[in-house]
Amino acid sequence: MKTYKVDYKLADGRQMYGKVDDDDKIRLHATDKHPHFQSWLRRNKDNLPEDIQAKIDDGTLTIEDAD
Repeated sequence: MKTYKVDYKLADGRQMYGKVDDDDKIRLHATDKHPHFQSWLRRNKDNLPEDIQAKIDDGTLTIEDAD
C-alpha cells in the first residue's frame, strides 16, 4: 500500500510530505495542497499514519473538500 509521511520543511516553512512507494522509497514530495496528496488524505481519513494524523489533530494539516 502506498502511503505518505511527514518529511522535511522548505526554507519558507512549508511542510513537505513524502509519498512512500511499495519498495519504501520516496519518489514524490508534495505540499499539503497537492491534489494527489489531498485525494489520498480523503480516501484514508479514517486510517492515517500517526505522523499525518498528528498534523491533522494539531491543525497544521487540513483535509480539503473534493472539487
